[in-house]
Parts: sequence; C-alpha cells; structure tokens
Amino acid sequence: MFLAIREIKRSKLKYTLLSVTMVAILFLVFFITGLANGLSFADSSSLQNLSVDYAITNKEADGQIVISELTEEQVQSISKNLNYDSTPMDMTFAQLKLEQEKDLDVIYFSVDTKKYPDLEVTEGKNISELTGNEVIVNDSLKKAGFELNDEIVDEHSGKIMTIAGFIEGHTYTFLPVVYVDFHLGMNQLYDEEIFYNAVLYTGAKENISGFDTFNKEELVKSMSGYTETQGSFMVMTVFMFIISAFVSTVFFYVITIQKTSQFGVLKAVGASTNYISKSIMIQVILLTIISLIVSVFAIFGMVQVLPEGVPFKTSFSIIMGTGVLFLVLNLLGSLLSVFKVAKIDPLEAIGRVE
Repeated sequence: MFLAIREIKRSKLKYTLLSVTMVAILFLVFFITGLANGLSFADSSSLQNLSVDYAITNKEADGQIVISELTEEQVQSISKNLNYDSTPMDMTFAQLKLEQEKDLDVIYFSVDTKKYPDLEVTEGKNISELTGNEVIVNDSLKKAGFELNDEIVDEHSGKIMTIAGFIEGHTYTFLPVVYVDFHLGMNQLYDEEIFYNAVLYTGAKENISGFDTFNKEELVKSMSGYTETQGSFMVMTVFMFIISAFVSTVFFYVITIQKTSQFGVLKAVGASTNYISKSIMIQVILLTIISLIVSVFAIFGMVQVLPEGVPFKTSFSIIMGTGVLFLVLNLLGSLLSVFKVAKIDPLEAIGRVE
C-alpha cells in the first residue's frame, strides 16, 4: 500500500493523465447506458408495466402487439379456452385538443376496466374505480398543464373525458398512455368494425391453438427496431470497455518496463514478487475507484442540465454493475504487468542500473 501510494505521488502527471482518460471513458459508458435505458423505457414502458403476465396475439403479428388484430369471435374463443380471467385490449393512436398549443399525441389503451388488474396509481382513482367518462393518464400530461379532474378532448371524435388518475412510466413509442374503458368507444375511433390487439391475462403461460402467447419481456423485444437499437448501444458500450482495459493495460505495462531496474533492486534487497504485484494491483484499484467516483458526479451533474426531452435513465444498480465490471477488466489487464514483474531477474536488472 505504501509503495503504491508513494509511486502515485512521485509520478502525479502520468497517473493524472491515466485517471482523466478513465474518467472520460467511464463517463461515456454511463451516458450510453443511461441513454439506451432511457430510450428503452420511453419506447416500451407501457408494455413493461402492464398489470398482467401474458398477452395473446394473432400469429401474423410475430409478437408486435400493435399490429395484431383479433375479432370479437376470436377474443371470445380465446377467453373460453383460458383457465384465467382475461380482458381484451385495443391500442389506438390519437390526439388530444389543446387550446393554445399544438395537439398532443397520445395512445389509448382500451380495456375492460372491471376486469383489468389495478395499476400503480400515483394520484387519484385506480382503474377499477373508473365510472362514466373517467380515464387514467400518464403523468407526462402534467407537463402540458393537465391536473386531476381536468377534462381532455379527443381531437378526432370531440369526446370529452375526465382525468381521474395519474400513472407513472406508461409510454409507448414515446407517447403517453391513456387508459380508457371500452364503452367510451376509443377502439372504434377510426373504424366502426371492432378489432382488438390482444387478450391479456395473469397466470401461467397457456398456448392457444392458432394464436401466440407472449410475456411482457417478449412483447418489448418484439417491438419494431427495439432489438436493433439496444444492440447498437450494447456494441458501443462493449467497445468502450475494451478500449478502457487496453489503455490501462498498456499504461501499467509500459510503467513496469520503465521500472524494471527499480523492481530488480527491490527484489535484490528482499522484496517479494507478491509485494510488488500487490502494489500494482492497489494502484489499479485506487485509480479506478477515483475515476469511478469522479465520473458518477460528472454524469449526475450532466443530468441536471439535460433538456427534458432527452430520454436518459440510470440507476444505482447500473452504476454499480458498470463500476465493478470496469474494475475487474482493469485488474485482469494488470496481470500482464504482474507477469512481467515475476519474470524480472534481480541480478540482470541491477546490472542495467546506471
């Protein structure tokens, strides 16, 4: 420990440059993972937070619930074959009228409010308590000035609805979700013929002949472009980790080569390979932890100034997981320097001391 800290103090510039590089890489990793997580959440949080376990769609949709179409006869057939209570759901893209601003894009989730399980409401009534023209909306509508018990007007039909409750984290393709009951007719907004997107239920997975059954995670992954987008972010993150491990490995290996003579002298006066190796490992741990702390403060500072429209979402588990993985990769890279130290011959090294 003493040797590691003393060495860092003696070569402040070298270790500062390495730390700055590591901070920059960690900052980019945190930013990319936060952006990927935020995009994923804004794109699919309504599916992630469905109050059910499974959704049954037609086979042609391949899990893309928004393009699935089920007739009333098919819904009735599915419900009869299920061993659990279920409710059909229809997803309808629409707009709400705003008096002095551009119309607000939303998506209606039409369900049987008496059968659909309760939502995690942040304010107001839950879905089973809705009556008349009452609806539950995502809390992002508050940014448009809406409050509890305010009226919203559908732009296409002119139908007036009352906000009876707010929910958090329910968006689909970045659009706020509005939960409505079938009797409001939003599933027939553009077509008098009735179609549904899926039949939802809670329980064990059941396979109904002629239809597909998906859990929530599978529904999210089946969304158009979702896997490709997340895959691109994952590739960028992986390369960041590889670059970081490479920079750290090269830095400590070059330092080790430069100090071959000094390490040889230390071995000659009784210092063990284990002692010197520990000092290298401690340096790696100290620099990584310091870089991690600085980058975390930097990323949280950046979050405070990000525009509201930027979908950025991070968490303690993501930060800790990234930090631990970063530390492990750097320690693995330092093994090359440890191997070099183990191969140093004290007599040969001393012979090269000027």
